[in-house]
Amino acid sequence: MTILADTKEEQISQLLGATIAQLDINEAAFRAAESCYQDLGYHLSEAGAQVYVQGSFMLGTVVRPYHRAGEYDLDLVSLLDIAKTSITQEELKKRVGRLLADYDRNHNSTACESPDHVSEGRRSWCLHYEHFHMDVLPAIPDAESSSATAIELTDLNLRNWQKSDPLAYVEWFRSQCATQFDSERAALAKSYGSVDAVPKHRVRTPLHRVVQILKRHRDIFFANDLDDRPPSSLITTLAGLAYQGETDLIDATVSAVQRMHDHIENRGGNYWVENPACKGENFADKWNDYEIRRLKFEQWRAAVEHDLTSFVLETSGTTALHRRVANAFGSDPVEKALQQIGATTNRARVGGRVHLTPGGRLTTSTTATTVAAHRFYGGQTTR
Repeated sequence: MTILADTKEEQISQLLGATIAQLDINEAAFRAAESCYQDLGYHLSEAGAQVYVQGSFMLGTVVRPYHRAGEYDLDLVSLLDIAKTSITQEELKKRVGRLLADYDRNHNSTACESPDHVSEGRRSWCLHYEHFHMDVLPAIPDAESSSATAIELTDLNLRNWQKSDPLAYVEWFRSQCATQFDSERAALAKSYGSVDAVPKHRVRTPLHRVVQILKRHRDIFFANDLDDRPPSSLITTLAGLAYQGETDLIDATVSAVQRMHDHIENRGGNYWVENPACKGENFADKWNDYEIRRLKFEQWRAAVEHDLTSFVLETSGTTALHRRVANAFGSDPVEKALQQIGATTNRARVGGRVHLTPGGRLTTSTTATTVAAHRFYGGQTTR
């Protein structure tokens, strides 16, 4: 494992990766959301509904919210094994709504706090908690699909049932980084006892970090324009399609945003980014209704590319570089990342594993001059 990156590009990627790692959902928040999901799932299972997680929690691409302090999104599917011919969209939506209202009204779990209230959205119901909310998507099996996990879902604004396949999407995403995924999971096995014991949603490959980088940059860029903010499904899909196995975060992210255009289609005058796991589901459908959203997506995509490349081109020193990164991703996670890297570097220095290049850059390369280990008692120990 690299203790300290050797080249400038590697050091920037190390800082960027450490910054984004600060935005991972912490263990306490994850456990709180997990206990509420499981409690709700148990309640709905008594009414014949199967509940499972979809989206960023399942993928492992959650980032700490920027515009809603402390509030995470947990996306769930509430699947009822009902034939489409025996129920309407409206009936399904109302049935799940009644189940959630009953859960809210009769909540008596000690493992999970009671939701503050339940609200209805275009496709889902939302249970609001103090530090997160759960979007519950009513769905039925898609009997017409060849996929055993395909679903059909409701939409207040559309007459036809909408198709999706969240579980197949997770498998597709992991297949886009299969080599790195297996490697990272094997590395985590030391903490869990075996590879099979490592939860898949805990794995973070370079592709996972690329998605988190893009989502964080988006959240800051669109902080005052939430209506036009690109959805995570669109960003995650384009990043997954554009990823080609790069391991350096700067290279992987810049390359991904540069290749995004290759995966945006024009079908009969309509913009189209198809769900790779569900033919016919278009993640760019809103662009065809609101051209401004496509234009702002392009403005944001260009801003990501500009910001990341400017990190590498920065020649004014580390302070200016850190300021650039903080402007793009927030000062708090950058400061914490620098503290973490500093502590790691100091431990390596004490162990005699940090060296100085002729240009004055710290490195782990053994061809450079060894840096003395600080003892913090007014002197140094030379090695």
